Amino acid sequence: MVGSLLRASSGGSALLKEFMLQEYFDEMKCGDWTCSSLLDADTVIERSKIFAFHPTVRELHGYMLDDENTSNHHFLITVEPMAGSVFFLSHDDASRVVFESAADFLYSVRKAQVEGLSISDLHPRLSPVARDQTALENFVHALLLKGCNDLVVSLVPSLDLENLSLLQLLTSDADFFLGEAVAMEIEKRPSVALLPIATTCADHVHTQVAAAGSRAVRRIQQLL
Repeated sequence: MVGSLLRASSGGSALLKEFMLQEYFDEMKCGDWTCSSLLDADTVIERSKIFAFHPTVRELHGYMLDDENTSNHHFLITVEPMAGSVFFLSHDDASRVVFESAADFLYSVRKAQVEGLSISDLHPRLSPVARDQTALENFVHALLLKGCNDLVVSLVPSLDLENLSLLQLLTSDADFFLGEAVAMEIEKRPSVALLPIATTCADHVHTQVAAAGSRAVRRIQQLL
């Protein structure tokens, strides 16, 4: 059924998209979601077409999975290097990858139902780190060339923070949001190896980057 919906909506989508969506709906069959904010298959396709204008949804080939009437949505990524992961598209807060798989997402939806919570209350503090870092780094470079900086900011939490040249590139970019994103992530995952990057952020001309960088430096110094 998913395959026919995809072909009807987009004239024949890639097999990866079809596989990811089919896997998601197969997972859904294992539970009762009538009291949740999850969308059924037809609505997923229709709602995703409505959101196709959004750069983040477009670049990640996203399919909208829920609607909690909060202007925030979870969507399934169906493009590599993070195909199968679930992204939180936030209207006011930080957008990022929050679940590594559809199974992890649905488990949290079920837990939220039982505990009377919003699914966002169960987001992990740290985003899942992409398994293929080289592919993610190449993707980030491609997004920078396209000017999709907002999406790069959202993907920084999925970097393993080991490619210092990439982090330096982001912190030196004219878009200060990139440097701030790097500094904020270093604060969450400090290491001595990241002290030069954190120091660069702390010395940044923009106050938002400098403030985040100073916090990151202090967190690293606590490790010494």
